[in-house]
Amino acid sequence: MDVKGTAFVARRAFLIAAFGDDAWQSFFDVFLRQQPTFDADIIPVSVIPVADFLAFNEAVVEHFYDGDVRTHWRFGEASAEWALREGPYKSFFQSNDVADFLRTAPSLWKAYYSEGSFRAALDDEARIVDAHIEVPVAHVHFELNVMGYLRRALELTGAMVLQHEAVEGFTLGDSRIHYRFRLE
Repeated sequence: MDVKGTAFVARRAFLIAAFGDDAWQSFFDVFLRQQPTFDADIIPVSVIPVADFLAFNEAVVEHFYDGDVRTHWRFGEASAEWALREGPYKSFFQSNDVADFLRTAPSLWKAYYSEGSFRAALDDEARIVDAHIEVPVAHVHFELNVMGYLRRALELTGAMVLQHEAVEGFTLGDSRIHYRFRLE
């Protein structure tokens, strides 16, 4: 599985905003020495092998967040913010446009990940979003990132997310993810 450079660029922007450019550069220089296969010149259209991307994520969480994997939820939220400002799908983030967002979400998925699939449906009467994600790699960090991204993306469309829950017995690190978001 490959990850698009868009996801890396979003994380870099998030970390620079949170810790400053010097802290980011110092961390990244050390990381590149430890991971010589990692491409130092990633741009949004780059393709990153998932093993390299997960190694990067784990190094970030260890260095900046004392190993707290819940950080990946915030990475997902930050990716959604970045897409709103600069990403190719910014025009789809419109207030009260949840149904349109869900229709375009599979394309948005492909902008960030080159494999796997995403589908979601909105039950208009109950205002429940059911999101189903199939990924070739089972990894808890990946799941937390995707769910953080989806929740924030829904909020950016104007939806108030009241709660989210894992359903159908999928567990953290499962390659199939089914989450339900209740909207107001």
